[in-house]
Amino acid sequence: MARSWIVALLLLAASLSSSHGLRILGIFPLQGKSHFIMGEALMRGLAAKGHRVDVYSHFPLKKPIPNYTDYSLAGTLPALANNMSFNYMNSITGVGSMSKDMELIGNPVCELLNLPIFQNLIKNPPNDPPYDLVIIEMFLSNCYLALGPHLNVPMVSMVTTSLFEWMYRPLGNPSRLAVEPTMYSGAHHPMSFKDRVRNVLLSHYSECSFNAEARKSQNAVVERAFGPGTTDVIDLQKEISLTLVNYHHALNGVRAFTPSVVPVGGIHIFENEDNALPVKIKKFMDESKDGFVYVSFGSMVQLETFPEHDLKELYASFKNIAPIRVVMKIAKPELLPSGLPSNVVTHSWLPQVQVLKHKNIKAFVTHGGLMGTQESIYYGVPLIGFPLFGDQHFNIDSYTKKNLAIRLDRYNIKEETLTAAIKEIINNPQYKISADKASKAFRDAPLSPLNTAIYWVEYIAKHGKYSLRSPIVDLPWWQASLLDVYAFLATIFMLLVVTLYKLVAILLKLIFKFQKSKPRKMKKK
Repeated sequence: MARSWIVALLLLAASLSSSHGLRILGIFPLQGKSHFIMGEALMRGLAAKGHRVDVYSHFPLKKPIPNYTDYSLAGTLPALANNMSFNYMNSITGVGSMSKDMELIGNPVCELLNLPIFQNLIKNPPNDPPYDLVIIEMFLSNCYLALGPHLNVPMVSMVTTSLFEWMYRPLGNPSRLAVEPTMYSGAHHPMSFKDRVRNVLLSHYSECSFNAEARKSQNAVVERAFGPGTTDVIDLQKEISLTLVNYHHALNGVRAFTPSVVPVGGIHIFENEDNALPVKIKKFMDESKDGFVYVSFGSMVQLETFPEHDLKELYASFKNIAPIRVVMKIAKPELLPSGLPSNVVTHSWLPQVQVLKHKNIKAFVTHGGLMGTQESIYYGVPLIGFPLFGDQHFNIDSYTKKNLAIRLDRYNIKEETLTAAIKEIINNPQYKISADKASKAFRDAPLSPLNTAIYWVEYIAKHGKYSLRSPIVDLPWWQASLLDVYAFLATIFMLLVVTLYKLVAILLKLIFKFQKSKPRKMKKK
């Protein structure tokens, strides 16, 4: 009996060793919680699948789980969660704010490479076993892409928004500006000629602006951290083997993606979310016989710092829709002006999925952040959007086009327009019908977003860093755009035209010469 147990254990050990998981490095250096939840979902999923993951982030797990090791960056940068005031938000708004964005967000994140925690990783990477691949969030800090070549492993990038304009070319992804609005253009398909001109100009401006700003500041950081001769931070994007992008065609429209760009929109949404609602809030929502409206401007923006006039307009609207109730996520309720209506309750933090899946919810008033709006549509909740910055305009415009949302102007917050929008959402069944239809399309997939992401991460590990990479990445832009071919064909065409012109001219000249030399007949008298 003992011998059979030993044999069984040896066989089990052999089977485990032959099917050991990958060792994966996860780099999520941005201090935005709303960004990290996508990365956390993937790394948790990989750990549950048996892969060993080492995660560098500002948000270590509160409860450790098997195969998941935290390397905490908490406290190394000022927190963004519940810390973005109205004035700060205005400073990073707009396509022309790239320099400010880099100064406030992109470059400080890159400077973390100088910390001992990263210097130790760079100089003494583990070899027990070594890493099989690295997963890096892509936003404004390309400097971390130097880790892939340094560790000699494939790189997987994760984009928590739609692809930014500066990512298309180095990833070899087609950009169809005739039908695909950029994040900053404010246009939607079908676009007029004026819209398409603006779309093209803004796309190239965004790309050139990011590339210039990133090269100016981040190349130096990379050289200090990794040594001289490190590849340029823009060219490093060409080394990415796989990009997981937070996109779904049912919500934001059909777009072309190369095989190395895989949409995994909704990867962070879990049906088995076990975060409990605060008792007071749950009771308030359960007793909302006429329904309630949920109001949240995300994990970063402090709605309470908006001008008092704007907040008073919100108060007036909420009072007018009573007996419908209002649940507001407000980080610091003490900063709100007095006069909050009796049908409104606030809380500093709420488990958003639990709120959005509640049976009595009628609408979600939001800034248009992608994570929150995906959760809302997943549970069939129509939206009222006040887009503030970044991709929020694009998101709300996409939902408005699909009759899932009503867009309002955050520069002109009025009681009348918000009240009308809430009543329209609640009283017009078409919005709920459209939201439920989009929810079904969003959920309908052969694999869940998480399992899709895990499948392609494992695919890269199995088949190599270039197994999905587009060959167009290696071409200069003028060849990739076929400008040399079009120039050649245009030259041939012009030569043919010139040659034909000269032949016709010679022919006509000969005809005139022949007619001139031909003897004329004498007329009879």
